[in-house]
Amino acid sequence: MDKDWLPQPGTRLGATFYVRRSQPWLSHYFGIDRLDATLAPGIGGVVLWGGRIPAKTARAIAKLRGLPSWYLEDGFLRSVGLGKENTLPISIQIDDLGMPVDASRPSRLEVLIAASAGMNFGGLGSEIRAALIREKLSKYNNLPHRSPKLEATTRRRVLLVDQVYGDVSVPMAGGSAASFERMLQDAVASDMQCVVRTHPDVMAGFRKGYLTEQARRTPGVVVTAEPVSVASMLEVIDEVWTVSSQMGLDALIRGTPVRCYAAPSYAGWGLTDDHFEGKSRVVARRRRARPSIDQLVAAAFSLYPCYRDTNGWREIDVFTAIETLAAERRQMNLD
Repeated sequence: MDKDWLPQPGTRLGATFYVRRSQPWLSHYFGIDRLDATLAPGIGGVVLWGGRIPAKTARAIAKLRGLPSWYLEDGFLRSVGLGKENTLPISIQIDDLGMPVDASRPSRLEVLIAASAGMNFGGLGSEIRAALIREKLSKYNNLPHRSPKLEATTRRRVLLVDQVYGDVSVPMAGGSAASFERMLQDAVASDMQCVVRTHPDVMAGFRKGYLTEQARRTPGVVVTAEPVSVASMLEVIDEVWTVSSQMGLDALIRGTPVRCYAAPSYAGWGLTDDHFEGKSRVVARRRRARPSIDQLVAAAFSLYPCYRDTNGWREIDVFTAIETLAAERRQMNLD
């Protein structure tokens, strides 16, 4: 399927000063030497990163100038290392309709997931899932594979995923601090062992989380900041509960039951146990298609993102990206 919503290769594009300064590599994804200012004459569109005020301002400028705009975000399969550590991404998402994390309106990803339910992409998605599981990959892939040290239990074990405090992906998905509180209360009231995992940026000391400190004060809850891979953690977990973290998608890929307390892009399709409240409820009315997990994976990892080899920036596909990241992990002795 052609990605006909993308800018034509070589189109001059504008971006905010912050994006041009902090992410100069973005130009390679569009086949141009550099990104220009949003007010530069002769540009053919504007690219936006994130959902904060600078991105909203850039979109308003594009609209006033009669120019198209595209939302940019890291792909679901990003790198071996954190973006906060300036690790270059092997994939990004380029969306002409909206941000995939924004539950208030459809994104191009949502359109593709809905369409995949009626198309023959299950085989492609199955191959991608098998490769991701085999190579134990997720978004950042910077942590080693080893079994986490958790208290032994005969009960089912539920993982509660903390997220970065203030990250726009939480409110945009219809979540809030109250969503994390409700998730923790529900878990404590269950008969399962409750494990809270902190976000990689929190582990690395860059940010603070929504859930970690409250969980540490809650009797019977295990909090882990142990630096082990997502795949290693999921191997010892029976269920994953999240507000809007990608770890829910990683769990679905591996066949682990997932409960969502907001509406990330993979929720609302009949694949997750959705506990929507407030703004996230609109998703349940809009996402009527019922794709299989393989069809959703095909859309999210192949039909939607753009992949580039960061050594030379040639265009690659998802399978080459998987091989590249797996080889990089082995070179770094993370396996």
